[in-house]
Amino acid sequence: MPRLGVLCGLASERDTLGRFATDPRIAVAVSGAVPDKAEEDAERMVSLGCEALLSWGIAGGLDGRLRPGTTAAPRGILDTDGSVLACHPLDLSGPVQIQHLAGRDHIVRGAASKAAIFAETGAAAVDMESHRAARAAARAGIPFLCLRAIGDPAERNLPPLVEDAVDTVGRPRVGRVLLRLAAAPWHLPALLALKGDTDRALAALTALAPHAIPDCLAIAERAG
Repeated sequence: MPRLGVLCGLASERDTLGRFATDPRIAVAVSGAVPDKAEEDAERMVSLGCEALLSWGIAGGLDGRLRPGTTAAPRGILDTDGSVLACHPLDLSGPVQIQHLAGRDHIVRGAASKAAIFAETGAAAVDMESHRAARAAARAGIPFLCLRAIGDPAERNLPPLVEDAVDTVGRPRVGRVLLRLAAAPWHLPALLALKGDTDRALAALTALAPHAIPDCLAIAERAG
């Protein structure tokens, strides 16, 4: 029976787990960057007997001091209604401790939108899965953990062709993106910048996993 449930939005995020992705003590789910699916996956993991949930993957930067590849551990998740869902503390030396990560049910593409969320909430980063997984953990009364690597920084405008660019198993729809790029080639520089940001974030997660996942698993086992 799995002890720790790990929620990712993308297949590439799951791949950074390395050997832990197939550890029988760990259940891993990929939502395909669909918030409703992330919450359903989290609830399924609880029903399987997982004793803690971990949100693992990439986040967008809201605080300009967080650069691509920075790993962050929030103390709380700011839900869409303004409530705060607590994160279980992690004793790790690598990730930056941030007060809040904001949850949103849609991609936050524009630098102006990021700045507005930062000004309104003070949250340092944003993603589309953590608030949904945190809700499920709160309902179940089990520890919720969150580790995220910053991909696109606060000043980055994401190109519109990233909308609906991931399939249901979290893999990029390469053909769709290329067709959109052919119709709007001026978005190529922004797309290449995004790839660079994403690669740095994924590399940071890959380096963090051997240290962080055993600690998260230990928290789950103690909770049980």
